[in-house]
Amino acid sequence: MNSLRGLCRTLLHDRADAAAVQAAEEYFESALAEALRKGSSPQFGQPWSPQVQPDPESGHRTVLLALAPTLLLDGIWLSRVAQPATAHHPAECRLLELYCRIVGLDDPAASVPLRFRARLVLAGVYLPPVADPGFFLAPGIPDFAWPQPAAQLCLLHRPRSYFPELLGYTLARSLREPDWWDDHDPAEAERCLALARSALEACPDRDEQRVHAGWTLYCALFAGLLGEAADQSSRRLTAREAMVRIVQAKRAHALGHHGGVMLAERSLDRWLAEACSDPGPLLDILRDSPFADRVCPAGSRLIRAMDFGGPMFGVFDAAERQICLDWIEDGDRNVSPSANGSAYVPSKAAPKPSQHPGPRSKRALYTALLQAESPADMPDRATQAVERILRIARIAMPFQRAYHRFFPYDEAAFHARIEAIHRHEIGRYRPLAAPLRIGKDYCHGVILQLAPAILVDGCWLAGIATAAESLDTLNRHLMKIYADELGNGRPERNHPNVYRRLLADLGIELPPFDSDAFAADPRFLDAAFDIPIYLLAIGQRTHSYFPELLGLNLAIELSGLGAGYMRAIDMLLHHGIDPSIVQLHLSIDNLASGHAARARDAIVIYMDEMGRKGGPEISRRIWKRIWTGYLSLNIAALALGFRFQPSQAGRLASQTERL
Repeated sequence: MNSLRGLCRTLLHDRADAAAVQAAEEYFESALAEALRKGSSPQFGQPWSPQVQPDPESGHRTVLLALAPTLLLDGIWLSRVAQPATAHHPAECRLLELYCRIVGLDDPAASVPLRFRARLVLAGVYLPPVADPGFFLAPGIPDFAWPQPAAQLCLLHRPRSYFPELLGYTLARSLREPDWWDDHDPAEAERCLALARSALEACPDRDEQRVHAGWTLYCALFAGLLGEAADQSSRRLTAREAMVRIVQAKRAHALGHHGGVMLAERSLDRWLAEACSDPGPLLDILRDSPFADRVCPAGSRLIRAMDFGGPMFGVFDAAERQICLDWIEDGDRNVSPSANGSAYVPSKAAPKPSQHPGPRSKRALYTALLQAESPADMPDRATQAVERILRIARIAMPFQRAYHRFFPYDEAAFHARIEAIHRHEIGRYRPLAAPLRIGKDYCHGVILQLAPAILVDGCWLAGIATAAESLDTLNRHLMKIYADELGNGRPERNHPNVYRRLLADLGIELPPFDSDAFAADPRFLDAAFDIPIYLLAIGQRTHSYFPELLGLNLAIELSGLGAGYMRAIDMLLHHGIDPSIVQLHLSIDNLASGHAARARDAIVIYMDEMGRKGGPEISRRIWKRIWTGYLSLNIAALALGFRFQPSQAGRLASQTERL
């Protein structure tokens, strides 16, 4: 069971390789089978409560610690459900909106996980943030707390493979009756339940049996979690049993610090090394040693070492210190189990699978990236594609002119550059002059060639969604952009769906965009896949390329604002083509309060943070990476952009003859 801690840590912190994801799938399948074997789940689709309810009076702290991994990761399984290949579907749109509500994207004070964190603080329970790997090592969290988070993190990495189960799991979560550990907002809970039901109803051909299995899994895991917590909180440990657990939890980190402390002619380090399976002998010798004063336990050298100025100050919290006092005075005394830690045994690292280069052609790579559910599924060639574009951008940086020229960062200069770019683009706009050199066939050709990119609009931010605690101000800016691109839960506002309507209006019929047939369509130029491959790949490697992603995001949101979009709208209207997709971006990307403003502000926040943490030299290097990302959009678009030049209009228009 302890190995689930390590698995959860790996799955959450974006280090999951194929072996880790496979281990998660195996666990999920076994947990599902066990839940179905037991049966007796609450009635499907009805409000429910676990039968066993822990007593808040006798085990308040114990229950909160046990619930922490599940409730602090509440909604995590929905964070990647709206993927580039699926985000246009109504069910996934509803689930994305539900995720945004759970994490409080627009109002952090409404976030369910953040409210639970506040409850922990009020109860005096300290745990590291879930973004800190130390969270998974916290000895206060019992081993039985990890099965449900493991299931949630498996769904995070396999939202399509287990989509029916995910629907049932989400419905069960939304219908669980609140209890004393929940900071419940009835109105918000009703909205979340409505979204969960709406997502289920949006799948008319769903596999009911698998949906019910997901429902059963959530109910079984949560009820099992509470049952274990109730059992632990009601059972009174002796002081000696509590000390055994404390030693087991801290022993590994204490080794090496006590070589000069002698007990019965042996160093304490040696005693600790031999206490792996049974700390009993160590505790017996320690209690009879000069370090423990049974007459005056508070005056014991062991206790004084825990006080301010002592060599173990900060190692034991107040509850653990009290257990030590009780143990010195009377080892058989019953104590509260609330502070007892559980031993953490790291799991053995799963063997790393052999690496394969993946698909060779860019068309096949496009399809492979769309089919990837998890960063662990990304072909190696996708990373190579990202590195190639960034390498070219770095080489080209010294030769950039005008507004693409690199400049030293300071906030005022950065704001001035962005404003100058915007003013320049606005100033370039001129109404169309007749006769037009660009005909309707050319417009059709451009719309066709942009389909592979615009049908995955927003994909470069697909890896931003995560646990509520990890969505700081910077990431919330990016997440709001991503949610806007996908329609904020409304399929008709989903940008790729707006483009689909344009394609349909023009009579351009295409295979499903995540199919091999789409990528192989001879009407597409090979260059049409350069941009989407880059965007899809960098969206799966958010943490590896975060500075570059910030610059790329700024370039995307600024591109077209002003003359570019305004001329495109004029041209489309002139030829009787619906300009909605361009008008949408012209308005929503605005620099006053839209995506361009959020992209700019995200960079300012990040540079401030890097300056505080790393100082001027680190800031300079980070800024260069950001500007490399900014330039990378033009690099990725070079080949297709060349084909869009008016001199190439005849060749591009010929592509539409096959429509």
